Amino acid sequence: MVWATVAQVGLQLVNANKQKKAADRAANEALRIGAANAEIIERDIDIGKQQIANIEKALEISNSRKRRAFGAVQGSVRNQFAGAGVDLGRGAPVTVQLKNVAEFEYELGIDAYNTSIAILEVEDGIEETKMRAEVSRMGGAAEASALRSRGTQALLKGLGTSVAIADNEGMFDKKYWADLRKSWS
Repeated sequence: MVWATVAQVGLQLVNANKQKKAADRAANEALRIGAANAEIIERDIDIGKQQIANIEKALEISNSRKRRAFGAVQGSVRNQFAGAGVDLGRGAPVTVQLKNVAEFEYELGIDAYNTSIAILEVEDGIEETKMRAEVSRMGGAAEASALRSRGTQALLKGLGTSVAIADNEGMFDKKYWADLRKSWS
């Protein structure tokens, strides 16, 4: 019966230690998964940065095309006034061309404003993505902490059960060990 109790206490401790190690492995896996998910989420940051570059390039192309078109319109206005024999240096031709310039600058300003709003929206998305990635990492860390806690709890419970069994069997008494030594002889 003595050996059965020693074996029971030993098995209880071994089992508790295995549970602790399993919990620690699961905790490490939870951290790895949280980090891997965060990396997947963070890919959207690169996509957002590329979107910003595309938006800026689209504005540049649009402005270039509008400048060419505006130059053609202004040239047409000059040609029409010149063809009609109107002095191009003052009066109506200058007023029309200044009005065209003001309208052109207004259009470019609206495009720049709309582009800046689009870029801000993408930047907000990037910040949100960064936060989601951080939440993923934090979730993995929280899960890992809970798993480690359960492993520690299992280890302590196993240790407590082992101590209780040993105490119930009188293993903390010198007589118990003396009897055990005699049984070996």
